[in-house]
Amino acid sequence: MTGLMLASSDPLSHVLPHPLMEKPFAQWPWEWKDPWIGLVSFSPHDSFFTNHLLMTLVSAVILLLLFPILGRKYATMSAQGADKIIPTGFANCIEAVMQYIREDVVRPVLDTKTDRFMPFLWTLFFYILTCNLLGMIPLGDIIGVITGGKVQHIGGTATGNIMITAGLAVCAFLTIHFSGAKEVFRDLVAGTYGHHHSHDEEHAMHGEGHPYGLAHDAEHPGHHAHNKGKSPVIAIFMAPVLYVWNFAPHVFMPEKIDGPGAALLVIADFIMWAILLVLESIGAVVKPFALAIRLFANMVAGHVVLASILALAIALKTVMQQSTVGFAVVLGCAGLSCLELFVAFLQAYVFVFLTTLFIGASVSPEH
Repeated sequence: MTGLMLASSDPLSHVLPHPLMEKPFAQWPWEWKDPWIGLVSFSPHDSFFTNHLLMTLVSAVILLLLFPILGRKYATMSAQGADKIIPTGFANCIEAVMQYIREDVVRPVLDTKTDRFMPFLWTLFFYILTCNLLGMIPLGDIIGVITGGKVQHIGGTATGNIMITAGLAVCAFLTIHFSGAKEVFRDLVAGTYGHHHSHDEEHAMHGEGHPYGLAHDAEHPGHHAHNKGKSPVIAIFMAPVLYVWNFAPHVFMPEKIDGPGAALLVIADFIMWAILLVLESIGAVVKPFALAIRLFANMVAGHVVLASILALAIALKTVMQQSTVGFAVVLGCAGLSCLELFVAFLQAYVFVFLTTLFIGASVSPEH
């Protein structure tokens, strides 16, 4: 028990990863250092199965068990008729959260492309939220007390590990830029690449007979005269190149190249595009990096503060001091725990909201 109290007095013990097995599950003997700037290096190390990895698996299992059950429940209600789809209790709570994310967070940004990205964004939100909430349950302390300190560090906040939040950020990064290249591919195949195709979306939103649509057709009669689409084989090679070409703005590109002046503008545009491409590329890396750091820092900070406050009572010498200060500590920790509960939802929301904004910028036709 003494060892358990000493471990609890260290605030970092609640947030640092702890191996659950003595032997590593993987060994990496390779050594590498990037020859360009020397900031990225890879040295031989061992990988252990930690409490954070355990909690990621627990979170995944919870979601894999929960949502199929809810899906079957909705399928049963749908089979009885649309008027029978009336969720109650926990299912109603989950539906409200999903509806809010789709209609108030994602749809204002992605509009007609919303449903295409909802499986990824819903999964991202509920996975982060589950990891955050499980981290608020003191499983390690409970199991440590039950076993007399023999078993420790079971549990923890998985999103308090920078490698796990970095993994989530990498998933967001790949989705953002793969979706952007895929959007270019779809436009090339459809023959709409380079056209402003919000006109078709306006018809979908307002109907073909909407007065604005008729006036817009009269003003822009050429919007329906799209070029013939490329073959999928050609488009799959062109899409990444065009995506990179449009990744940075072309500030000097003339509409027509019909003279020496226009040629000089093309050269100036290419030079400026190359400079802006470097800046945009840095921004493309910084965005997921900020996602990872924001989630990691917020989840770690809350647990360190709680553990530090609890350590105050342990640091006092007399029983009278511990009893007096302990009462205030318990009240303070209860209030901070409520704040932590809010932060658990807020950080999942912020991660998904910013990812949605980055995806929207990637797949928008004018990007």
